[in-house]
Amino acid sequence: MEENSKKSVVNHFEAGSNCQVFNGNISGCVFAMPGSNVTQNPQGTAPSESISDELPADCIPEVLAESELWQRLIDEALVDEAGQPTVSRPEAAMMADMISERLGISNKWKMFEKLWNRHNMRGDYNTALYQRKSLAFQDKLKNILG
Repeated sequence: MEENSKKSVVNHFEAGSNCQVFNGNISGCVFAMPGSNVTQNPQGTAPSESISDELPADCIPEVLAESELWQRLIDEALVDEAGQPTVSRPEAAMMADMISERLGISNKWKMFEKLWNRHNMRGDYNTALYQRKSLAFQDKLKNILG
């Protein structure tokens, strides 16, 4: 009976809108934002977490803990003593990107997502790139991190 029902996707392209309306059965569908990565696992299996071997959830990685740049972020109250960001998600992603670049961290999103218990930080970073207020925050980071 479901095969005969009408299914459609309606895209709304109004200014500032990024909305889709799905009509019909969506079970078994995978939805993702542009630029995101989707990993599917067979039902009943857990995804492998290779990063968990490298970094316990409550531990600040050595590359950060021993860095003067990380200490500057703490001194400026952008990161608290527990290593958690005190700024918005997009700003935190921008901060993760900039410090990773300066410290040569290649797996930045995995590392910071584990450290900050977050998902899709790359998406947060992309959001930051489109926010006008991010320019001022980016300048602030440049002054702090040199």
